[in-house]
Amino acid sequence: MHLASSYPLYCAEALSRAYYYPSPYVTPMLKYDGLNGGSSYGSWSGFITNRFSIDATVTITMDGDYSDGSGTINVQFRNDTTTTITARAYIVITEDSLYYLGTNGDPWHNHVARDYVPTDAGQYVSIPAGDSVTISQPFTIQTGWNEDMCEIVAWLQTDGTRKVWQGATKQVMELNPGIEEHEVEVASIYAVTTAPNPCVSGTNFSFSLPAGVEYGINIFDVTGRHVKTLCGISSGSQDVVAWNLEDDTGMLVGSGVYLYQFESSTVNTTGKIVIR
Repeated sequence: MHLASSYPLYCAEALSRAYYYPSPYVTPMLKYDGLNGGSSYGSWSGFITNRFSIDATVTITMDGDYSDGSGTINVQFRNDTTTTITARAYIVITEDSLYYLGTNGDPWHNHVARDYVPTDAGQYVSIPAGDSVTISQPFTIQTGWNEDMCEIVAWLQTDGTRKVWQGATKQVMELNPGIEEHEVEVASIYAVTTAPNPCVSGTNFSFSLPAGVEYGINIFDVTGRHVKTLCGISSGSQDVVAWNLEDDTGMLVGSGVYLYQFESSTVNTTGKIVIR
């Protein structure tokens, strides 16, 4: 990101985001979680590696459509904690592999901010524990941008501490121009849902599979330790499988976030359960 408007890679919204963080505003400078990571490239990898080691408590999924220079991106932010998250959701179009021979640094530039959608102010969201919000935004790839090198970046960030809860990326060309309606219907029919979620005394897995299909539901805690297995054979109509929050030994599990893996010959999916 270039600070001077005379540079061909300049983006006013990106400059505004730079001033969201504390000074100094020199190039280069790593900015993360409200902190300055220094201006030395050599030190950046350490900061980034340390952040990778911290488990995220927000899950972001992205989909949408794109064709002939315009599209729509849908971003779902799911709160996997046991408390409400209030933050701002940001979405930005970036472009890779841009060549510009400036006064310093590498002439090849990646993740160059092109456009914040809708603006660099982001969108305020309040996500209850175990719940999610989805933001849908139209976007445009302008003439002169290489759509094959464009990526959509989304993240959730707190205003006060500037903590980043989680981020995600999606290549623009991975967004399908049109999904067949019957494919969407099949996905809806075979979807696995959990309710209540968050829960206190128990939760139910609901799904519908063809009759006679064997299924298994394996539940794990956040460390990856196996907690419970539920299995059976589908009835061909709506099946509901209850979990009373006991592990395989009959002991009640504690509050927190748990992961489940649903497996069958028809549907394989994962999800999270929040126990209060």
